[in-house]
Amino acid sequence: MSEDKALGLDEAYSVKTPEDNRRLYAKWAATYESSFVDAKQYRYPKAIAEVFNDVLPPVTRVLDIGTGTGLTGMYVTRLRPEVVIDGMDISPEMLAQAKRKTRQDGSVVYRALYERDLTVAVPNENAPYEALFSSGTFTHGHLGPECLRNLLPLLAHDGWLVVGVNNEHFESKGFEGELDSLVALGAIQTPEILRIDVYEPGSVHYGDQARVIITRAIN
Repeated sequence: MSEDKALGLDEAYSVKTPEDNRRLYAKWAATYESSFVDAKQYRYPKAIAEVFNDVLPPVTRVLDIGTGTGLTGMYVTRLRPEVVIDGMDISPEMLAQAKRKTRQDGSVVYRALYERDLTVAVPNENAPYEALFSSGTFTHGHLGPECLRNLLPLLAHDGWLVVGVNNEHFESKGFEGELDSLVALGAIQTPEILRIDVYEPGSVHYGDQARVIITRAIN
């Protein structure tokens, strides 16, 4: 088995710095969907897209945080063909895969893709977005609760956040306390928290869950 195909959750959860993330996904990008998403029956991107579609009113300009190979954006466009999606990710190799994703009409999923480190203040070349979503980025070794504050300037007033967080990561890293602080500061509305399955029934990881933070920015 090649090094790429051997990569998986242990490696993803063990990274500690933005540079670790860049190195991991540079190696994993080309085989990520075949060796992990398909092999492990990973439904997280589809689940976030379904929550986005079920909860949000009509929106046009949205942002995919931690785009990866673009699966979440692809699923969002299947449910809402009219949306214009931009993406941000730390890995240029993963963004290169996302650039190839197409909608059902054959057009590209993403209008624009940006290489960004989301652990620091995030430059935005566009007008504030109406909504953002994130799947698989707030997890062990990746983004912690403090990074939520970096996302808020990307949103218009009353802009929506639909952010998935690994369940154990949510509890161990204090996401609830950070959300309470943001509410107290008047930065976000009181969030709704849903639970979703990350893997399909039959997966060796079935039973793993994520929390989905649903709220709106008050900036």
